[in-house]
Amino acid sequence: MRYTIKQIADLAGVTTRTLRYYDEIGLLTPVRTGDNGYRYYDQTSLLKLQQIMFFRELNVPLKDIELIMNQPDFNTLDALKRHRSSLQANVKRLGKLIETVDQTIATMKGEWKMTEKAYFEGFDEKQYEEEAKQLWGDSPRYAESQQKWSGYSKEQKEAIKTEGGEITKRMIGTAPNASPDDPEIQVAVGEYYDYLNKYFYTCEVNFLRSLADMWVQDERFAVNYERIRKGGAAFVRKAVHIYCDNNG
Repeated sequence: MRYTIKQIADLAGVTTRTLRYYDEIGLLTPVRTGDNGYRYYDQTSLLKLQQIMFFRELNVPLKDIELIMNQPDFNTLDALKRHRSSLQANVKRLGKLIETVDQTIATMKGEWKMTEKAYFEGFDEKQYEEEAKQLWGDSPRYAESQQKWSGYSKEQKEAIKTEGGEITKRMIGTAPNASPDDPEIQVAVGEYYDYLNKYFYTCEVNFLRSLADMWVQDERFAVNYERIRKGGAAFVRKAVHIYCDNNG
């Protein structure tokens, strides 16, 4: 089935101007453009537009959405599952915020008395830190990382981040003909492995391999590599796997 730009815009509740802009930036191109210049879309276009709108609901910038969705390993079904988890977490957080608003209103009317702490229930400024704690909180690596990181000064933390960024760029290899098994790429992966062990936690080779898999599977990590080069996340994963195979 084919949809005109107006039909798909009406279905999604967006403007035709928005769809034209998505076409201009290569985010959602029509499956066919008629001789009269009309844009036509299909069922796959609907799914892709839905993905874009999910990412927008999660406040992902358009430029990052393009990088995420153009990854070679991007999987719509896997992305939907992650969207569901993120939305469920947001529902829980928003429910808590609504409760905080209701209690604040009741307190201002003299119908309720909130504790000082209750005024700030539901705000989530440490989303990723809390998520990391849930995923790795029981592991020695998490405890070791927290202990090390808390011992660094602000200047040291900035220097560590800068060092990590420089190593990451060399792991990806910005040369157009770079290959994951190039010697300089493999040296950079080894430096990143040492970097993790030096500043964060004891990292075995197999755990490094698992980290590389996560960089591809989780769009929030993958987009950092995609910004440097197209297909960057998959490139780094392959480079890390080669390193682990040779050093396991």
